[in-house]
Amino acid sequence: MRFIFPLLVLILLNDVASGALMVQESFDYAPGTRPVNGVLGWKQGWGSDPLATTSNGLDYADRNGNSLQVAGNAGTRPSNCSTQIEAVRDFQDELIDTYWFSFLIKSATGNETVSLGINESFYVGQGAKDVTSTSYGVYDADTTQLGSIAIFAGTEISLLVGRAVYDQSQDKFSHLDVWLNPVLDTQPDVLDATTLYSGAIKEFDKVPKIALYHTSTLGALDELCFGDSFADVTAFTSAGPAAAVPEPSMVVMLGSLIPLMLLLRRKKVLAPRAKTAL
Repeated sequence: MRFIFPLLVLILLNDVASGALMVQESFDYAPGTRPVNGVLGWKQGWGSDPLATTSNGLDYADRNGNSLQVAGNAGTRPSNCSTQIEAVRDFQDELIDTYWFSFLIKSATGNETVSLGINESFYVGQGAKDVTSTSYGVYDADTTQLGSIAIFAGTEISLLVGRAVYDQSQDKFSHLDVWLNPVLDTQPDVLDATTLYSGAIKEFDKVPKIALYHTSTLGALDELCFGDSFADVTAFTSAGPAAAVPEPSMVVMLGSLIPLMLLLRRKKVLAPRAKTAL
């Protein structure tokens, strides 16, 4: 019986760690240099139009004071470009099931483009491919705007988090949820006040690559993450005791373990003792 509890703990830990961060780019390169081949999950370095890195990376703290974990600098357009740049990068492994993504965005003052395009199937950010805007928005494959929200101030920094849902019955991605500046310690739902868009998108079957779009050196993108869950793409440093609070799934499992441990202990106490030889 003494081995049961350690075994259950291992099963619990394995369940909690079942998610995965699949792709990440923190732009941890020297300021002013073209990004190359970091960090995780890429087939090769950035191609097509060149990107430069800013001297300072972007950061984000939610309304509860939790801070997103960040590193390095941020990707933007070189100062010597005169048109919209499109910097493309392929994933090491294509995304073929429901996934989460997140990135930090620094808006550009005026009618500009600072945006992430996912396989040219949809676009999220300020504008889209060949589209400039003064607002954050979500665009479909035809660059039709699906949802938008005003940028509060030029050069503000925001966190955009999304979930592309794969419909197994249709063998296609068919639904998209996007949140603007959610809290980091609770997975948002579609009724959350931070929802930027939730609804259908033009169907596509896989994601082999992404692209970044820039028309201004004032805008920047940073901390690109793709993963299996909200927690995978929003790793954070807690502002306080909330860091010690287990996830709901852990609470349920721990609650189910306690009666089992008490039962085993009670059986041990009530077990008849061997008679002592006279």
